[in-house]
Amino acid sequence: MSTTKTMYQNPFRQNSLSTLLYFITKYGIDLPYFGRACLFLLGTAIEFPFSIYEDFAYRTQIENTKINDSPIFVIGYWRSGTTYLHNILSQDLQWGTPSHMQVFYPKTFFTFEAFKSLLSKTLPEERGFDKVKVGIDVPEEEEEALLSYSKSSFYHAVIFPRIANEFFDRYALLNNLTQTEIDAWKKDYMWFLKKISLAFDDRPLLLKNPVNTCRISTLIELFPKARFIHIYRNPYEVFESNVKMIQIHTQNMRLQNLFPLEELYRGILKRYVMMMEAYDAQSQLVPEDRLIEISFEQIKHEPLKALESIYDRLNISGFQNALPLFEKYLDSQKQYKQNNYQYHPETVDIVDRNWDKWIERWGYQPPVLK
Repeated sequence: MSTTKTMYQNPFRQNSLSTLLYFITKYGIDLPYFGRACLFLLGTAIEFPFSIYEDFAYRTQIENTKINDSPIFVIGYWRSGTTYLHNILSQDLQWGTPSHMQVFYPKTFFTFEAFKSLLSKTLPEERGFDKVKVGIDVPEEEEEALLSYSKSSFYHAVIFPRIANEFFDRYALLNNLTQTEIDAWKKDYMWFLKKISLAFDDRPLLLKNPVNTCRISTLIELFPKARFIHIYRNPYEVFESNVKMIQIHTQNMRLQNLFPLEELYRGILKRYVMMMEAYDAQSQLVPEDRLIEISFEQIKHEPLKALESIYDRLNISGFQNALPLFEKYLDSQKQYKQNNYQYHPETVDIVDRNWDKWIERWGYQPPVLK
């Protein structure tokens, strides 16, 4: 692709150090996080020479890699079950699926393979907000990779909360971008997918990224044969889970103070509406045999039946071959306990008023208040 060749004219163009410095300089940090910012900069500075080496060593191979033309995109609003579904589907060995190692070290994961066992010791055993297991080889979402080297990722809002509204509009919805900016986003995104394809010997990609829920039209431009699995979940649970995720997940990453609770609520409510409205409009562009909508509850209570329906609807071969692997993984998850939430009348009411369109569509009922 000519876009990829353009990007590689300057291998120093983007890296974790320059990207982090750009955001700190432009958007600022709050005083309590000064020490953390220094640690972040130190870590990216240490990685920088390795990234330069890897750019030169692999750029031709990455440039010449052709991505399988029908990737699977697992989409859905945050905390709707995308991770759980992605983890199950990734047990099928026919897919190339980005790992924790690859998305957190996108510029250096080939070089850092030799240090994998050491890097794995730096990880917690589980995510703090939902107790899902963490591991160096566990599947991860590619938006995390863009956060490292691209200025065009919505996830910069995790580190710099004050830019959340602007970046959701620009880099999730892809609104108010010039054609040059859209092309830059495509280049950055495709670079990582090409590198992942190279790592997995051109296997078809299985990608999980909630942000892609509102990028369907652009993804179809890149991959006309792309297939989509949209997973949705009880909106009352989604709201409470998002509040908890943002409060806990970002506390060890952000460099700016988090919003007051009322503003946090408004952001979650607004982004859900904008994302789902974009999904409703853009999903009409996808042929029926390339899109399936499935609930988290289906995956939770009848996982094998749900998985078979996904394979049938999207014309994916190999379900029977993968079945023992699915069963083994599901058996390993039997002790996992999902979060329970304390519902309050005021939050139930605001979810009712803002998300009623989807609550009614999917047939969910308000939680019983104690």
